[in-house]
Amino acid sequence: MSVIIGAVSGIVPGGIGFTEGGLTGLLVIMHISFQKAVPVVLIFRLINLVFYILIGIVFLLLFYTKSLLLSKNRETKNNMKKTNEIKKAKFIYNPHAGQKRHLNPLQERFTLEYIKDLLEQYQIPVDYAPTRYAKHATKLAKDSIKEGYELVIAAGGDGTVGEVANGLVGSDVVLAILPLGTVMNVARMLAIPLELEKAVELIKIKRVRKIDVGSITRLEGEKMEPYYFLEQTGIGMDATMHYYMSGLFDKKKYFNIFRIIKTVFWFFGEKTKVYCDDEKIVTTATLVTISNGPLGGPALPLAPEAKLNDHKLTLSLFNMNRFELGWHLLQLFLGKQGRIRKVRTYQAEKVKVESKIPQLVHADARLYGDTPVEFRIVPSSLNVITGFPKPGFSALNKRTYLDP
Repeated sequence: MSVIIGAVSGIVPGGIGFTEGGLTGLLVIMHISFQKAVPVVLIFRLINLVFYILIGIVFLLLFYTKSLLLSKNRETKNNMKKTNEIKKAKFIYNPHAGQKRHLNPLQERFTLEYIKDLLEQYQIPVDYAPTRYAKHATKLAKDSIKEGYELVIAAGGDGTVGEVANGLVGSDVVLAILPLGTVMNVARMLAIPLELEKAVELIKIKRVRKIDVGSITRLEGEKMEPYYFLEQTGIGMDATMHYYMSGLFDKKKYFNIFRIIKTVFWFFGEKTKVYCDDEKIVTTATLVTISNGPLGGPALPLAPEAKLNDHKLTLSLFNMNRFELGWHLLQLFLGKQGRIRKVRTYQAEKVKVESKIPQLVHADARLYGDTPVEFRIVPSSLNVITGFPKPGFSALNKRTYLDP
């Protein structure tokens, strides 16, 4: 009987097979009626089919998952390759950078040919664009956005870096710095080595962070197109000193030496109203600075607590007489603490300064005007390549998910 059932099952669609036929015969031998044995075997066959279908589905899922993982791994590797691969960059350079280097004979000057060799050695392809007049670097930076560049290298001093930054604020283009100037406050704050080859290595590594920039939105009481600054602005004595020193070094106005001496001995703090967000402060401080980062002037930590990504401007009021201020600045220059007890600091998103007698204002020792003036912070608005600061000496807060 079982052999007959097994043979017949071969012609039945989805037949039950010889095993099931044999099982039916066994059940019949065990005195289970044929009518009862057949449904049991058919149920067994159905369970068997379901089992094999499930096994097949499991194997298909495993195969699909493995294929998906392999595909994602390939995609990740390709993305990493694209990330590390530097496309052609715009290289904006100041042919006259470092002209004040004679102040420090230990600093070297580099030829364009040497820089080209370095970039070629590290396989960083660039298009070269020299600056030819004031604010030309800003125009070149804005043009680089339209031309589709993803990276702009500013080669020069803090002036060139500031001009290039003014053209890139608010864009996705990344700013890299090749320090060719004398002081290089921005490079120092971003932990970019002043040694040229190490700075090129950082460009190749491409460690990108977002930083804030400060902006002047009103000058001499008039609304203006925002001018962005990376370091700090100063009012009163600080601005006057910067103004005369810029003329001395940049325009060879040697008579400014006497003006600087006169400023040191005859400058007095004027009564000034400062508005930090909604707080009003009245001061006669000799020196008033509004900082985006900790360094200003000749690499002095005028606002040591300021960070480039804290989303705040740092107002510092130096309540000292001229001689105390001179001693304080000398101490800072020598790497000491200075008279910090006489420096009051505030943080705000917006700072407004008014004075009865107009006072000179500067931003990064480049833009000049008079009070009243208004400053605002523009948070996380500039992408920059940064270095690796020593522990405890970073001008940036630690990276977080909310503040890249």
